[in-house]
Amino acid sequence: MDPIVKKIIGLLCLLLSVNVWAAGNNGLGLVFGDPSGITFQHKFSEQQFTDLYFAYTWDSEWVFMGDYKFHLPGLFGEKLPITPYAGIGAFFKVEDKKHDDDVALGVRIPLGIDWKVPNAPIVVFGELVPAMRLIKSTDGDFQAGIGGRFYF
Repeated sequence: MDPIVKKIIGLLCLLLSVNVWAAGNNGLGLVFGDPSGITFQHKFSEQQFTDLYFAYTWDSEWVFMGDYKFHLPGLFGEKLPITPYAGIGAFFKVEDKKHDDDVALGVRIPLGIDWKVPNAPIVVFGELVPAMRLIKSTDGDFQAGIGGRFYF
């Protein structure tokens, strides 16, 4: 395994092992799409939260993503059981051999919806994410996924 990937995995393990947050505000789950992987969420309040992702893309790239997001309650009306959100974040990719083992750094703008499963500590979500690679080259990207998290 590439040393950079080992460092990213170590950092992710460290972040997930620190238990200094209040119970019920942390969610761990899976996301499927491009990229697909593990997702961790920490809620600061009902409106503000962070998401961290460690995933693998269809182009054989490891990617670590982090976002700061805001829920937008009532945007679609009060009767719908979903809550839209928007945010800003960054990603770090370790590209495969067809890309000469390069690394990439960029920004992303996640737009999505959350649905809280009634009477369960589970949220199902879907998001569309326009993104732009800024380092090593400038290139547009589009990420999307659906997934779920269990809150503890």
